Amino acid sequence: MIASRAAGIIVAASVALTLTACSAGTEEDPMPTPDSSSTAAVQDPNPAEPIAQIVSGADVIVRGVIESVEPAVEDADKDVFAAQTATVRVEAVLKGDAPAEISVVKPAGTYYYLVDQAQESHDAKHEGLFALKNTGAGYELFGFVGVFDDSAAPRTFARLLAGGPERLPEATPAQLEEWAKRADIIVFAAARGDSDDMVLHTPRIDFSASATLEPIEVLKGEMPGPLSVVQGPQPEVPGGTWAFPIKDSGQTGVYFIDTSGEVPVVINTTEPSRINQRRVPLGD
Repeated sequence: MIASRAAGIIVAASVALTLTACSAGTEEDPMPTPDSSSTAAVQDPNPAEPIAQIVSGADVIVRGVIESVEPAVEDADKDVFAAQTATVRVEAVLKGDAPAEISVVKPAGTYYYLVDQAQESHDAKHEGLFALKNTGAGYELFGFVGVFDDSAAPRTFARLLAGGPERLPEATPAQLEEWAKRADIIVFAAARGDSDDMVLHTPRIDFSASATLEPIEVLKGEMPGPLSVVQGPQPEVPGGTWAFPIKDSGQTGVYFIDTSGEVPVVINTTEPSRINQRRVPLGD
């Protein structure tokens, strides 16, 4: 059962990324996308752009991994970094056209730098989604961030490239009521994904189709200790899927669990971390 469910999620994640593992549009005022493709053109104190502007403004978007870069950064304790040129192995083209290997220029003046192997620093970019401008002579990173390596990026880009919203809407009261009626257990818990059941790789956090839940507060039913669960049905929209993060600290959220089968199944299609436990209808 776990194997077949994991295979389905792999396909869903692959389809989502081709179309393109934790609400409606952003509430903040949108920042203007720079007229220049150079990230150095953005000088606002809070210069992060909405991803919707990156998706519409980029000529090419690829998922890739940096294989080599020059010059290498010797001093990472800087506020801005010099220009670099990297060779990127393209794993998937999400927008535009690009060959299997491309040369990418990172302009001078960025807060981040490129590296040819993974590092813990969020300033060091090694793999992820590359937003690019086609300069005619090659590719240049576009926008303030340029390389998107956070765990939410694949789903967000998938939604936007398919014409959907930057953020998924929250669960409706009707959905919460339906899940509450079907669930044998409702629990606010921390989920630790199973590393042997990984279904989505991201540079920062990988995701699994199964997990162990550590109860924090049981809202319905009984759950005296840790419980092994699998992921249930997923939203049939690009970028709508969710999975359990594989990390020691776990991820807290509200889990609606059906225990009637061989393995307990989390039935909510909204990501558990985005469900407010105070909104869960528990009846009398």
